[in-house]
Amino acid sequence: MLINRPLMQLCVLFIFGILSGSLYHLPAKYMLVLPACFFIAGVLCYIVRLEYTRWFIALFCFSFGVFNAAMASELSSTSLVNYVDKPVTITGTVVKEPDMRHKKVFYVVQVSQLNIRHQTTTINGLVRLTSYNTKKVFSYGDIIRVRGKLEVVKTPGNPGQFDYRRYLERRGIHVIMTVWQDDGIMKVGTNSGGFTGIALVAKHKLQTVLQKTLSPEQTALVNGMLFGSRGMIGSETSEEFQIASLVHVLCVSGFHVGLVLAAFIVLFQMLRLPNKWEAPLGTLVLAVYAVMTGMGPAVMRASVMGLVALWARRMGREKDWPTAMAVAAATILFIWPNALWEPGFQLSFVVTWGLLTMTPHLVKLLTPLPKAIQLLVAVPLVAEITAAPLVIYHYNMVSMVGVVANILSAPLISLVMLLSGISVLVGLLIPFVAYVINATTGVLLDFWLWLVHVLAGMPHAALFLPSPPLWVLVVFYSSLGLFVYKPDLLANKLRSRRLVGILIIILVTVSWVSLSPDKILNVHFIDVGQGDAALVETPDGKHMLIDAGGWRNEFESNSGAGNKVVLPYLKSLGVNSLDVLMLSHPHEDHAGGAGGIIKQIPVKLVITAPLENYTAGDQEMPEPEYMQLLSSLRDKGVLVQQAERGDMLQLEDGVSIKVLAPGGVKKDLNNNSLVVKLTYGDCSILLTGDIEKKQQLYLARNVNGLEADVIKIPHHGSKFFSPEFFRMVDPKLAVISVGENNFGQPASSVLKVLKDMEASIYRTDINGAVIVSTNGRDLWVRTGRGN
Repeated sequence: MLINRPLMQLCVLFIFGILSGSLYHLPAKYMLVLPACFFIAGVLCYIVRLEYTRWFIALFCFSFGVFNAAMASELSSTSLVNYVDKPVTITGTVVKEPDMRHKKVFYVVQVSQLNIRHQTTTINGLVRLTSYNTKKVFSYGDIIRVRGKLEVVKTPGNPGQFDYRRYLERRGIHVIMTVWQDDGIMKVGTNSGGFTGIALVAKHKLQTVLQKTLSPEQTALVNGMLFGSRGMIGSETSEEFQIASLVHVLCVSGFHVGLVLAAFIVLFQMLRLPNKWEAPLGTLVLAVYAVMTGMGPAVMRASVMGLVALWARRMGREKDWPTAMAVAAATILFIWPNALWEPGFQLSFVVTWGLLTMTPHLVKLLTPLPKAIQLLVAVPLVAEITAAPLVIYHYNMVSMVGVVANILSAPLISLVMLLSGISVLVGLLIPFVAYVINATTGVLLDFWLWLVHVLAGMPHAALFLPSPPLWVLVVFYSSLGLFVYKPDLLANKLRSRRLVGILIIILVTVSWVSLSPDKILNVHFIDVGQGDAALVETPDGKHMLIDAGGWRNEFESNSGAGNKVVLPYLKSLGVNSLDVLMLSHPHEDHAGGAGGIIKQIPVKLVITAPLENYTAGDQEMPEPEYMQLLSSLRDKGVLVQQAERGDMLQLEDGVSIKVLAPGGVKKDLNNNSLVVKLTYGDCSILLTGDIEKKQQLYLARNVNGLEADVIKIPHHGSKFFSPEFFRMVDPKLAVISVGENNFGQPASSVLKVLKDMEASIYRTDINGAVIVSTNGRDLWVRTGRGN
């Protein structure tokens, strides 16, 4: 593939330099010396016609890539981190188009001044600003002044969790700020927006046509399809598109850029303009569209490849897509070296490579079908195959309906984009025509939404898998490369036999490693903030979730800890169903996340604390939303049972759960929590819900069998506790599930008692997720933050 493509060779070397510089973080000022020396040596060799010229050029490209990565890392650093957790006033310019969401707006602000304690400092750096419940939305180029507290995003507490901190750092952002009221932010000036500002103003005018001619839900979809603005698309719709492997349609990709370029070429030919204008005008169109859509990796890749094709035709050169892809990758990484680690960058190039190399092979196998059908089937099938390993690695999911969904959606997508694109252009001049066109667009969108809803709602529409190790990705894509570039290797019988033998050995080895003879039980105390959620993984693959976390108003919204923390955690482990969901008590910080989880993961059995005798009066009543949750589960055919002291649950042979409390209904919900003891071999774990001092004392004095190796400390380490209860349990290890709170939890008195007992203490607010593992004899612990 690299032979006779010198430009591609140099681009690949530059890309490997970027990779090396990103991995090893070398000082930029020292790394500048190497490319300078190699460049001078190459020029001198060329002048005196020495044969080493190409080697020095190659070394220059590689070392320049290393330098570029190192320089980008140093330029993104900022002294704003020195003012974290301090009240400040910052002044800066909005340098990205505002990202509008429901009830909030995200801004990226280039800070120029910082005021603290009436002292103004000139400073430089980017801030990610979140403005809630604001009536005023600022624009690209506006100069704003903001009062608030600078913060650094915490590293993720759970293994496999989306690393928001790293996501921002790849964009040169190291601090964030949140504003809750309009009076905390004000406009103090405006900068000229230049080319970007003009393109974004044009985009806003086009979006206004959509807002006037389509419903809000339809407008949000078309904004995502045409301009990559996904913020206003509902969470349920986004989830369904992800399950159906159609999420790429809602963020502008190479497909969209290709349609725009094709539309430009058709229009150019219809107008019969001079051929010499095609490349310059095409460059302008692609540049405007790239800026409008946010210049994501996929858009930049497609735009650069389109430009290479246009200018190659303009100069009478042969079009060569491998060279165009390499130039596109090198261009993106020159501008933004950290794009190398973006899932969008990786998927865009891998899928494009697959489409351009594998589609012809697959089309040959589909020759009995009409040519249009061949492409309609081959393109989504190749895209799904080539994307699958990276999608699983980054998102822990593979769609089982993706190929069908893309085949059925392809004509609808093209029609919607064509009609909506025409409507926004014509609607600027003749609004009535836009209404007429988008009447049809709306019907198509409604039908498409219904189709996606049906496909995403099918049983087993998506399969959740743990992220594979990197070597699996290397083997997979290397095998695809062999299939494409060395088909003769498979044709040779002897080599084929050897290849099959090697594959069998690999599969046997992987199976042997994965099926460890030592059966392990894992209990994951998930970091859900101020709340509880613990996942039990049995040696034979059963899964039990004890509490589901919950944030404020999550019962009502079904959005929070359940779908944003616990569900991704389950997906990262490849959990596709729950054998048991146990809700210790009805409080939102324990049960609020259940609604968001059961939408995507089926549950066989739900166990709750006894509530049948609860009546209004002097007893604390469960929230109505909790009772509605249980009713909805019953309506789905899920078995919902109450448990109390003496009940036993046998998850599998050797793994049992005994209910120790409550012994009848208690007056308050905390003391009515289920207290259960999980036993595997000689090891046991006590999970205590939110029981407080009164119930703890009762258990310590009246219930046998409290002793356990591990205890989940009651009520997040509340000061209302019984040291006598802790001494009766006598744990080796104590886990406190807690987040930021105003209750002083965990109380210092609780920590002192545990330290005096010489118990090892783990806290989810400090350690992140706490994963306790046992083989029935020994215990060991891992944490999400590795501390």
